[in-house]
Amino acid sequence: MQRNGYNIEIIVTGDEVLFGRIQDTNSNWLARRAAELGAHLKRVTVIGDEVDEIGGVLRDALSRGNDMVVFTGGLGPSEDDLTVEAIARVLDRDVVHDQGAIERIRESYEARGIEYTPRGERMARIAEGARAIPNPVGLAAGMMVQEGGTLIVTFPGIPVEMHAMFDGYVAPIIEEGAPTKFVARTLTARVKFLEFFPVYRQMQADYPDVYIKNAATPPESREGRESVREIKVDIVAEGGTRELSEARMEEVVSDFRCRIEEKGGVLIEDSA
Repeated sequence: MQRNGYNIEIIVTGDEVLFGRIQDTNSNWLARRAAELGAHLKRVTVIGDEVDEIGGVLRDALSRGNDMVVFTGGLGPSEDDLTVEAIARVLDRDVVHDQGAIERIRESYEARGIEYTPRGERMARIAEGARAIPNPVGLAAGMMVQEGGTLIVTFPGIPVEMHAMFDGYVAPIIEEGAPTKFVARTLTARVKFLEFFPVYRQMQADYPDVYIKNAATPPESREGRESVREIKVDIVAEGGTRELSEARMEEVVSDFRCRIEEKGGVLIEDSA
């Protein structure tokens, strides 16, 4: 399956992720949403809270000519939240504070009866010339800043905040810029493994433009290969519009179902 079009990289920052103290669920969620919108995720990088390391990863991502680089994490009030500083250094820009974000932080502190301190303003940091992304759920602002042909986007590491900010401000940009739309489904083939594998391989050969993948491990014994198994298959189709993608998906699934049924099996759709 060709992987051209609107390309994205994700950079996850945080020592707590590297140390295994917190599980990164953000990149998985972003990958699924980006694919739904028509983008190709090219790479996910997890990096610690070091300005030089974050900057080096960003330079590498920019050198690959991505359409978008998405950061999660490192936007909080702590001294080790350094994503904005790293990006600003790479772009040779100053770090400034977005006044709208400062006002929202002040209002939130007052509403909760918390004394406001300059430390809170760290959550309003953006690179000079960037556009702040409002946080409708929390306090830390994100930002968008263009560097050549690449849009750099930052989100807090808290999933519920990142989800709201992505869907509200970044998803429309990807949807407009992506030349293709994706449709994904997961199917279960209930059939003898020795009958499944030749059909599966032929489907991949007959539909090179469609992602067809299973992760089943072939049984070692002949008895195992001849027994009926439930085998998960992921299928991803793409087209210039969602309607074209859906049509291609229906064509592939229908053909796959017929071939499996010819072998005495059934094909069950798990999710669309």
